[in-house]
Amino acid sequence: MATTADRVLSLLALFTEQRARWTVEEAADALSVPTSTAYRYFRSLADAELLSSDLPGSYVLGPAVCALDRAMLINDPFINAAAAQMHRMAEEHPDTIVLLARLYRGTVMCVHREGDRLAADGYERGRPMPLGRGAASKVILANLSSRQFRALARAEGSEAEIASAQMQETLRRIRVDGFAVTYGEIDPDKIGLSVPVMRDDTAVEGSLSFVIRKGAAHDERALLGKLIRGRKTIEGNLMLARLSASHRRAGTSD
Repeated sequence: MATTADRVLSLLALFTEQRARWTVEEAADALSVPTSTAYRYFRSLADAELLSSDLPGSYVLGPAVCALDRAMLINDPFINAAAAQMHRMAEEHPDTIVLLARLYRGTVMCVHREGDRLAADGYERGRPMPLGRGAASKVILANLSSRQFRALARAEGSEAEIASAQMQETLRRIRVDGFAVTYGEIDPDKIGLSVPVMRDDTAVEGSLSFVIRKGAAHDERALLGKLIRGRKTIEGNLMLARLSASHRRAGTSD
């Protein structure tokens, strides 16, 4: 049974790139709760400045979201472990995009991006990418545990693309190969090359990817080698960050 906190967070999740403004009545209908209840949820989120109202009864995301986004950019262990390595990769290959992605609510989302010379649609930071399309998504799916994959497939529904026999075979090959290469699955003019980034407990943390333009003079094998070496650096940084955090916690408890 959903708690009040669950319902409040469900209201916040209504605000997306596709729909940035909601009224109390519209949200109450979408969440199947009384208008009075939805109003209390809006008030709580507005008091925290996660939402703001510029018209009576109508709300958009508030400034606290910007503060949280900045805090994530500065403090997120995955981004911190990868940012410097990604910057070097983008400098060495300036006509590419370098992406860091992880699972997000039934999609895969870019959480950090380096490289701004290559124009591409669908790879912006914070923009969810389709779960079953693109190298960044597929290489994560291929490295989920069986339990994680089954839970994700159930959440997506029994007819989910990721549960099809064809997709299962594709993901099996990716897992064996250790990388994914896709052509035009997110942007029709682009190629995606991706490797998984793993935690020290062998769980997949996310993916590291190059995006290149079709027809450009790139050695895909060399770029995959660069991704694999970059992935190892990021995994090492993640391990060091976790050890450091564990030592700080141990020191605090003494």
